[in-house]
Amino acid sequence: MPRKFLLAQIIFAAAFLLFASKGVLAQIVTGSGVATSTAITGEYKDGDVVCVDGSDIGSVCKKAYDSNMIGVIVENPGVSFIDDSGGVPVVSSGNVYTNVSSINGSIRRGDFITSSTTPGVAQLAKKSGYVLGLALEDYTNTNANEVGKILVSVSVRPAILTTGAGDNLIELVKEGVSGAFESPLAALRYIVAGILVVASFLFGVLHFGKMAKSGVEALGRNPLAARTIQFGILLNVLIAIVIMALGLGIAYLVLII
Repeated sequence: MPRKFLLAQIIFAAAFLLFASKGVLAQIVTGSGVATSTAITGEYKDGDVVCVDGSDIGSVCKKAYDSNMIGVIVENPGVSFIDDSGGVPVVSSGNVYTNVSSINGSIRRGDFITSSTTPGVAQLAKKSGYVLGLALEDYTNTNANEVGKILVSVSVRPAILTTGAGDNLIELVKEGVSGAFESPLAALRYIVAGILVVASFLFGVLHFGKMAKSGVEALGRNPLAARTIQFGILLNVLIAIVIMALGLGIAYLVLII
């Protein structure tokens, strides 16, 4: 084979690989999770946060800490299960490039991210409530109205961020009331969780009160067995605390499942 012809082949192959690689780079994968087909109404774009109503019809989220969040729109997912219904690929679990703003402050790697009042755009989560996931990159912008894009580990769930019990209770009540109007399933979860918490606390308090009364009466009748009776009262206090803790734990599982 002539050297000139061989050299021409090498140049052609190199040029082909160069342009082919550019074409591949043009199709940037914007999500590593598995995308599923979701019907979306209204305007949307790649990286928007999606919420679903009771009829399973999605739209971009327009409320902060929305309990109806399901994931992020990804135009070029790594893996997708898209049907012929014309749905939009949405990733509910995985690392996804998400539209964010600094409307609630600068975002640092490891911060919780949630929905915002800006349609489809996520923000820093500062209080307890539903979150979209964790930021895997920093984002800072002095213009709160400008939208950027960062990598987020998507995993929608409730998160406790405020330390005050009163604040957490208020947020729980707010989410429960709003959920009753927006999502029957979310409302049912809050109702069941609330019943479990109240029931466990009532049972624990009543159990402790009954045992404490019986213990005082037993001490009056038999002072010589005071140490044994006091041990029994302490044991019942621990049982009451365990019952209340179990009620809170089960209620939390009801909310996140």
